[in-house]
Amino acid sequence: MKKIKVGVIGIGSIAHMFHLGNYRDHPDVELTAVADIDFKRAQQAAADFGGANAYASAEEMFATERLDAVSICTFNESHVQLALTALSQGVDVLVEKPMALHAEEAQLLRSAAEASNNVVMVGMSHRYRSDSQVIQQTVQSGELGDIYFAKTKILRRRGVPIGWFTSKTYSGGGPMMDIGVHVLDLAWWMMGMPEPDKVMGKLFHKIAPYKADQSQAYVAHSRENKEAAVYDVEDLGTAYITFKNGAVLTVEAGWAVNGSQDDAVKVELFGTKGGASLEPFSLFRDMEGIPVEHHLQVPSNDLYKQEIDHFIHCVQHRTEPISDARQGAEVVKMLEAIRISSETNDVVKLWRGY
Repeated sequence: MKKIKVGVIGIGSIAHMFHLGNYRDHPDVELTAVADIDFKRAQQAAADFGGANAYASAEEMFATERLDAVSICTFNESHVQLALTALSQGVDVLVEKPMALHAEEAQLLRSAAEASNNVVMVGMSHRYRSDSQVIQQTVQSGELGDIYFAKTKILRRRGVPIGWFTSKTYSGGGPMMDIGVHVLDLAWWMMGMPEPDKVMGKLFHKIAPYKADQSQAYVAHSRENKEAAVYDVEDLGTAYITFKNGAVLTVEAGWAVNGSQDDAVKVELFGTKGGASLEPFSLFRDMEGIPVEHHLQVPSNDLYKQEIDHFIHCVQHRTEPISDARQGAEVVKMLEAIRISSETNDVVKLWRGY
């Protein structure tokens, strides 16, 4: 089987930590090209990760290279346009989360993906954890009955990232778009991806920016929004989402809260026959009238390697990814409804095609 020629667009923190190395080390992949608006950074990454060709733009890369697939690891606001460009070149796409800033552009990418013969996968990384997959498979088996309530959260006491993340122009939002997207997607996926109905959301900007030792913060590789930084996004987001099947999901995501540090991805599911918790990893069941709690252990895995491996498998075998464009668009629809609900101080009613 010939090697898959892969390019990476956007050579920032996400690309360095999770994409470049896993492509370089994959036996069926040739990391062929990297592209970044900071050409020197692209050149350095090309040298560090096996000698790929470096480009100052995605357009130049597509015009020069014959690629099979790309990872898009740029600012959130550019995800859709770059993915559409890749699809126009017949290239398979792994796009980082969130798939888009707005429901309308997410639907545009979803439609383009469905009209093409290409793989479009959204980087919902926590779906690729071994413990997450055990819980999702347990729900799917029916062992927990109907999941009627779920709650999920990820809260940092002081964990505001430095760089483009805090500018709505680049990111589209604060912790709800950055880390809340992970827990929202994960809980929804575990629930069986029911159709959303109504959303009540509230986004708070109360604490950040704050005076602190910035050496311990999350820092973007890019220069954008570092000097005289704009901070026009929330530092805490909350949501209450109902679904057409009657189930409910609550979401909490924060970069800065006056409470305990709780940076783990927390998901709890409550079903008619049993329940489950991701952190701590447990199942709850009723055995002949006796409530039983099972503390589980499964071999840990490198979720980001698993994600890249899955993408390459889909490219090779022309199969649908676990986290596809349709699902990515549904998540964006819920994220946008949270923002609109917060802005209008009202419930947002969702419908097909929203």
